[in-house]
Amino acid sequence: MRFQSVIRFAVLLLLTASFGQASEPVPAAHKFVRASGDQLVVGEAGESVWLRGVALKPGNSAQENEKRFRELAELGVNTIRLPFSYRHFYDPETPDIIKAGAWDTIDEYLALARQHGMWVILQNLSIEGWQPVPVIGVPFDYSIWSDAGLQERYVGLWRKIAERYRHEPRIAGYSLFFEPITAAGSEQWGKLAQRTVDAIREVDTNHALFIERIYGINAERREISGIDLAPDDAFITVEDDNLVYEFYYFERDEYTHQFASWRADTQLERVYPDPDWIIDYQESSGFEISLPFDRNYLEFYLARQLEFGESHNVPMSIWGFGAMHTCFIEDRGGLRWLTDSLDLISQSKVNWTLWGYYDERFFAGKHDDVRPLLRAALAAGHTKN
Repeated sequence: MRFQSVIRFAVLLLLTASFGQASEPVPAAHKFVRASGDQLVVGEAGESVWLRGVALKPGNSAQENEKRFRELAELGVNTIRLPFSYRHFYDPETPDIIKAGAWDTIDEYLALARQHGMWVILQNLSIEGWQPVPVIGVPFDYSIWSDAGLQERYVGLWRKIAERYRHEPRIAGYSLFFEPITAAGSEQWGKLAQRTVDAIREVDTNHALFIERIYGINAERREISGIDLAPDDAFITVEDDNLVYEFYYFERDEYTHQFASWRADTQLERVYPDPDWIIDYQESSGFEISLPFDRNYLEFYLARQLEFGESHNVPMSIWGFGAMHTCFIEDRGGLRWLTDSLDLISQSKVNWTLWGYYDERFFAGKHDDVRPLLRAALAAGHTKN
C-alpha cells in the first residue's frame, strides 16, 4: 500500500506539472505584429499597422520613464525603440554569465507599453567587437567579422533574448545589428544575419526581425568614401517570412550632425535648404546624380532606399532620423528640414522612429514647434499605395 501510494503521488505530481505547463498562457500568433507583403499587420483579420514613434533610452528613474511614456502616448506614439548594449547583459571577461538585473529595463518598458497601448522594438545598438562610428580618438573595430567567438556570443545573446520574450506580443520585433559595415564583402553580414535569424527561430517564431542595410564594405563607410551602395547591394536578403528591412535617414549627416562633439568630419556650418550645396551622389554600381541640398534631394534619397521594399515586396522601416540641436539655431533650417522629412516619410510606405526625442543633443523634444509637427505626422496615414 505504501508503494502504491508513492506511485500515485508521483503520477499526480507529473500530471500537475504537465497541466501547469499546458496552461501557461501562450498568445495566438495573430496577436503579434508580423510581415505581410510590404506591410506589417496584426490581429485575426490582418489589420494593417504602421509603427511610428521614437527611440527612447532609459531615463534616470522609473518615475521619469513613466512620465515619458505618458507624454509620448498623449502625442500619438505607438512604438518605442529601446536601444541596448551587450554590456547590459554580460561583461567581456565573463560572457557566459548574464548580469543580475539584465532584464529589468526591458521588463519595465514592456509594462509601460502594456499600460499605454504601445509596441517596443529591441535594438542591438552596441555589439562586442564592433565600432563603426567615426568618433574622435576611438578606433574603428571590425573584429566581429573575423572572430568566431564574438559571433557566437552575438548570436547566443539574441537567442537568449528571443527565448525569454517569445510569448510577448507587446514586442513588435528585434532589430538585430546596428549600422553594419563589413570588413570585406557584404556576404559577411549576410551569413551572420542568417545564422542569427536561424538561432532566433529555434525558440521564437512569433516576432518580426529587423534587418538593417549595409553602409559600406571593406571597412569603409559611405560617409567617408563618398560612395553609397545600390539598394540591392546594401540590403542583404535573408531566408525568413517575417522580416522588416531598415535604414537610417540622417540626410545628410554633414548637416544633421554639424558640430557633433564626437565627429571630426562634421565641424562645418550647414543650412537647409542650400541651393549652392550640390550633392554629388554616387553608388558603387556606377549610378550618379547631382542635386542641391533641398527637399528634392531628401525625396530622392528616401525613394532610393524604399526601392528595395517595392521590388522585393517587404516592409521597410527607418530606425532613426532627426537633426541635432545645432541645426535649430542661427537660422540653419532645422525646423524646415524636419518638416520636409516628416512630410516625405508620412507620404511613404515606411515605418519609423525619430531618434533622440529626449536627447539634449538632438533637441527635438525641447523645441516647442516640433511637437505639433510630430503629432500631425503620427496621426497621418501613409498616402502612397
